[in-house]
Amino acid sequence: RGVSGERVVPTMVDRLHSGTNDLADSVLAENIFKNGLEPMYAMCLNQPQMKTKLVVMTVIENAYDSPSHHDDKERQILNDMIRNYVTNTDKPDRVFLVDLDKSIPFHSMNNDERLQIWDDCVHLTSAGYDRMATLVFNVIKNKL
Repeated sequence: RGVSGERVVPTMVDRLHSGTNDLADSVLAENIFKNGLEPMYAMCLNQPQMKTKLVVMTVIENAYDSPSHHDDKERQILNDMIRNYVTNTDKPDRVFLVDLDKSIPFHSMNNDERLQIWDDCVHLTSAGYDRMATLVFNVIKNKL
């Protein structure tokens, strides 16, 4: 479960979050990516004598801003930066994408499913986190 107020920037080394709270606090997508996520990715991938595999995830929608709303623009920019990082990595055998944005939508989900998956306007229920875990597993199961 997410903790209210936790941020990637500047404490990304201590907390491995995807930037949802940073976006809610009006931190620009470029700042989240360049000063938080990208250095964290590099830290994982550049460990000497290790072949760490990295799974990166896009940021899910929330109840507050539909994808067509201008306030959702930074989340979409951040997700594009995350997707582009995976597409353009020089380590394609070690970097994998779980596109939660496309796999766990809030606004296009029917209300019954939304009640099962979403705990509040931002966080998932245990069933929602189970869905997230399944998505991650399906990406990594043949790559370990």
